[in-house]
Amino acid sequence: MKFTSSSQIEVLAQTKTHPFRATSFYLNTDKSQQPLKAILAAYKGLVNQARMALEAQELPKEVRKSLLDDLEKISHFCTNRLNSWKAPGLAIFSCSGQNFWQELELPHGPRNRIVQDFDFYTRPLTAIMEKFKRLCVFLINRKEACWYEIHFGEITQLADLKSDVPKKVKKGGFEGYESKRIERHIEAHLLEHFKKSAQKTFDLLKQNHFDWLMVGCDNQFYPQLESMFHSYLKEKLKGRINARPGTEPSRVLKECLELEEKLKRKEEEELVKNLVTELERGGRAVSGLSDTLRKLNSYEVQHLIITHNFSKPGRACPKCHALYLNDQNCATCKVPTEAVADVVDEAIELALNRSLPLTQVSSPTKLEHYGNIGAFLKFKPQT
Repeated sequence: MKFTSSSQIEVLAQTKTHPFRATSFYLNTDKSQQPLKAILAAYKGLVNQARMALEAQELPKEVRKSLLDDLEKISHFCTNRLNSWKAPGLAIFSCSGQNFWQELELPHGPRNRIVQDFDFYTRPLTAIMEKFKRLCVFLINRKEACWYEIHFGEITQLADLKSDVPKKVKKGGFEGYESKRIERHIEAHLLEHFKKSAQKTFDLLKQNHFDWLMVGCDNQFYPQLESMFHSYLKEKLKGRINARPGTEPSRVLKECLELEEKLKRKEEEELVKNLVTELERGGRAVSGLSDTLRKLNSYEVQHLIITHNFSKPGRACPKCHALYLNDQNCATCKVPTEAVADVVDEAIELALNRSLPLTQVSSPTKLEHYGNIGAFLKFKPQT
């Protein structure tokens, strides 16, 4: 099953596993970024790590059996299916004691993680939802208009419109007066077609809460069309494409995804550039894992930025949940910290829990020269 909407997150969040526990498994299966051998090694490492963690816990017999069965099923699935798995990411949710199993094809490679807890761990799905834009594609020519929705790499037609705009005419009548009258008549029909199409676009964006608008229109008509756009549409407008009504949806999808990737990459580069500028002038910014965690612990972070799939082992306070790279004792609680497999993932979860803006940028990026992690701060660091 493909991951396509927030309703799937809601179903998982509402699924009760008591008296058993839930197993949530995430794996980056993007074969364009890594070989199959590395993906197989990653899943085996996660499953083995989870088995070792279970051995160290005191659990009721039936709960332990359910969790071990989950791991066995996940291992069996990965062994048999990863070779032919096409999606960039995989998520599995299992509770053998309740006969619950769900696998999801993810449109983006998640951070590798396995969590066994009282409820299903869905924060990575929320992060993916936030990363992917909902696109409205508006295509128009002299007589037709159509609208598509693009989300998670899927395209769906929303609506179409046909208008009775007469064809152009050759000059005729006394000194061309008749043809000029007809041209004015045609122009009025054309403007009405553009007006109705612009209004329909506005209605669709308001109803569906799209993030971006992309338009396909001939250059000769575009100035007239754009002049009819509501300010709300102009704010959402992100670019123009070559597709027109009648273009195959697969071609529309390909062109829009390429433009979306280009625009997102540009946004990420601009964000990292601003962070580096702020760092170099000693402004409200921090970089490097240790310093960023320290600012996160003290609630000074305003916007967290991380290189996608950057991970490091670290430590966490069992009482206040403060995060550290190497500190053996919590600076606040004065108690020994505990080892965590991926302190970067813990930082992401902490940021999400606090509703902090979080951006994961794709490699290569200048952020790699600053420790792969940084943040804009609420206040200028004290020197």
